[in-house]
Amino acid sequence: MSYAMKALEFDVVLARISKYAMCDTTRQNILNLVPFTDLETVNNEILKTKQTLDLIARMGAFPFIEDYDVHELFNAIQIGQVLSVHDVLSMRLFMVMTRDIIQSFREIIRNKMPFDKLQFVYEQLFPTDHLVSLIDSKIDPDGVVLDTASEALSQIRKQMRRLEQQRREILNSLLQKRASQLNDQMIVMRNNRYCLPVKADFKHSFKGIIHDESSSGTTAFIEPIETIEKTVELERLSFAEQQEILKILEEISASLKHDVEELKGNLEALLILDLLQAKAKYALDMDGYPVHMNNQGHIELVDARHPLIDPKVVVPISLELNKIKRTILISGPNTGGKTVALKTTGLLTLMAQSGLLVPMKSTGHLSMFKGVYADIGDEQSILQSLSTFSSHMKRIKQIVDVASDDILILFDELGSGTDPQEGSALAMGILDYLEPYNLRMIVTTHYSELKVYAYTHPHIANASVAFDNDTLKPLYRINYGISGASNALYIAKKLGLNDTVIDLAKGYSKLKENDLTKSIKAFEEESLNVKKKEQALTEELDRIQALKADYAKKIEILEAEKDAILAKTKAQADKQMKANLEKAQELIEILSMKDLKDHEIAQIKYEFKQLDFDDIPKEIIRDLKVGDHVFIKSYDQNGVITQKVKNQFKVKFGVFELLFDPKDLKPTEEPKIRPRVIRSKPVESKLPSNDVKMELDLRGYRFEDVKEELEKFLDTAVLNHMRTVRIIHGFGTGAVRKAVYDVIKNSPYVSGYRYGGEGEGLQGVTIITLK
Repeated sequence: MSYAMKALEFDVVLARISKYAMCDTTRQNILNLVPFTDLETVNNEILKTKQTLDLIARMGAFPFIEDYDVHELFNAIQIGQVLSVHDVLSMRLFMVMTRDIIQSFREIIRNKMPFDKLQFVYEQLFPTDHLVSLIDSKIDPDGVVLDTASEALSQIRKQMRRLEQQRREILNSLLQKRASQLNDQMIVMRNNRYCLPVKADFKHSFKGIIHDESSSGTTAFIEPIETIEKTVELERLSFAEQQEILKILEEISASLKHDVEELKGNLEALLILDLLQAKAKYALDMDGYPVHMNNQGHIELVDARHPLIDPKVVVPISLELNKIKRTILISGPNTGGKTVALKTTGLLTLMAQSGLLVPMKSTGHLSMFKGVYADIGDEQSILQSLSTFSSHMKRIKQIVDVASDDILILFDELGSGTDPQEGSALAMGILDYLEPYNLRMIVTTHYSELKVYAYTHPHIANASVAFDNDTLKPLYRINYGISGASNALYIAKKLGLNDTVIDLAKGYSKLKENDLTKSIKAFEEESLNVKKKEQALTEELDRIQALKADYAKKIEILEAEKDAILAKTKAQADKQMKANLEKAQELIEILSMKDLKDHEIAQIKYEFKQLDFDDIPKEIIRDLKVGDHVFIKSYDQNGVITQKVKNQFKVKFGVFELLFDPKDLKPTEEPKIRPRVIRSKPVESKLPSNDVKMELDLRGYRFEDVKEELEKFLDTAVLNHMRTVRIIHGFGTGAVRKAVYDVIKNSPYVSGYRYGGEGEGLQGVTIITLK
């Protein structure tokens, strides 16, 4: 692990994450985590952690068991070793855990929870139910090999139980028969043999094997000769039992060996899932979020918290680094939060590049870096004879030597530990050397010379940590654009240092305060005032924007109301216009059908004026002839007369050429565009059978009225031997169109239908071919 990772306490974070792991292998994998260097990989790892967090938040943790890593057993199986009963039970637990985790994934799928980033784990898991069933048929959960594990074992154990019973009956009989020779009415175990407590006086006459004597010498523990044969036979059967159990374990081991590669794949997948779950649990514990990652060097901390500081006391910080301001120089008093800001930036960068969620708002940004280097704290080494300054310089030399583009450098109190004048000069030299590189850097300092330096370098942002002068507590807020005072004298005074000492120190301080320093102070005070005014203006602008949005919404509502009123008014006007046109058509037809007397014509003129027409249309008194442009009333179409046939005229319109009565034609100079009329209710057709339209306009009809009107129209069309008709249903909500198709799909008159083509109304029209 590099020094920066230790200095930023990344190893401490990894140690905390490892506590959530369920086996030593995962714990070690976590402790060995190093940041990734590829942006796509980092984003993918962050998404895996976030998706794992979402899943365990909804369904609970995946059911891992402690110390489930059985890779050593896999190795033993592969080289042909026979597993012990304990080993087989360990394998069984691993396989049951695998089965339960597979079931968890199936539950995720059933609940339609997204898990695409973890799907590779699920797809790699090999079902092991058949192996679990095999083990369960041979060994019970307590590790006892079942009698039913094999026929031979069953027979051996039956014989053993019979011999045990016989031996016990013999011993009980001897207890009764030889009670006078015994010190106690009980059977005892000595050297794993069943014995009787025989009085010392009878030990030579009591036939059997002496296995032990009491300490007092009054009792001899003798295995009766009557049971020795049974015991020997039991020992022989016990050996046979162990041999049979070994055969059963060999069978189980062979079955496991057959699937050992798949089982090893299960372990690999589960180790990955265990690591992801440990990451997710740590994120849940410290309230971590995924952040936007980039490789442009853009860092934007938004309410970021140091994960190792107690959440109850930590104060979020915000700061930004980008391609314009590549360096931040943070000044201000001790304990003001400078080092915390620096460490938080570095640590969160390492965490994010390792695929971890970080404790900051998800709107924040972190960048990929090829390396994170830091000089933080005092590491004075007595053994190496290094002073504080020397220790700093050793680390700074290492950083300068590896300086390159796309790295993050963190300098805490750059140039400190030596003479302030030389230290500040050295710090400025280091910053000058690093300036040509496209790197990002955060520097903390107390040196006024460095504050002045920052103002003269456009790529450096001056900043200070906020500090409460009354409570002497840091506010952990970074103020951009102004440098911060160390406030050493003020803090010393608040802490009770002798006033005389403070006054004397102030005198020396004023002597060192030059004109440039005074100008900077005045500039910073003015900048602070400007920021306050800017904040006030921003708040006022936000208020105005909110009012603007509110007024825009009200205007939108008024416009909608206006449109509704206009639409209603237009509908009413269209309805009245339609009625007037129908009345006018009726009057025209009366004039064209017969000769009228003067008073009748006068009456019609009067009625025309009531309809807002000045007089009878002049077109009806003109003679029609070939070549005239006419308006076809029944079709609502413009056409041209091509031929006169007896008392009718053949008119061409569109692709059609049909015969019409003169009363159905109106002379016109130019083709007349039919006004679109929205009907509020169906209008019954009163056309005679010899005046059938080839078109039916259903726009404005209600769904329930379409069927009756369309069926009536089709009846009329078929009676008049029409081959093709045109139904206008419009686009609208589709309700009228659906009603139309419900009719024509079931009509016996319809042989085919299609939507209108180019120039025919497209999908607002259906062309029907009749049988």
